[in-house]
Amino acid sequence: MSEIRYTLVEGTGRGREYPMAASQYFARRGGKFVKLSAGAVNLAGSADEIFGWCETAKDDTGKNSWKSVSGDTGFVYYADPENVFELPVKESAASLAASQIGLSFKCVTVGATYAMTQYALVSNTATAGLNVVDVDTTNKTVRVKVDPRHRQN
Repeated sequence: MSEIRYTLVEGTGRGREYPMAASQYFARRGGKFVKLSAGAVNLAGSADEIFGWCETAKDDTGKNSWKSVSGDTGFVYYADPENVFELPVKESAASLAASQIGLSFKCVTVGATYAMTQYALVSNTATAGLNVVDVDTTNKTVRVKVDPRHRQN
């Protein structure tokens, strides 16, 4: 079985390279949702509007992730309405189920330093910024679109 890569899985793929803020941690299995601040991309938190999904060319196989330094760049797929991204889920009070297609999950970052992982937080509400379009209960991943109300312009 191949390794699941968290990334853009369908859509326009429009985007471009942006400078990255220093000390941003990216997992080697894919990118993360980001916000744009002062012309550089920073990891998006649960309260942030989402600018897009940043992919990097870096791969440090000796660690869970790598840390950006001044001068690094990453390709950002814009949070277009057509773009669908896959990322892991973090189950809370609710478990991942096919019935959650159409709901919204929050984007949360869990862990510290090199062990940081960004998840879609499983919930039974429609108040967060990631609209669920498909679920994979076996691999505990979701495919999401960024809600237009939570998109950074």
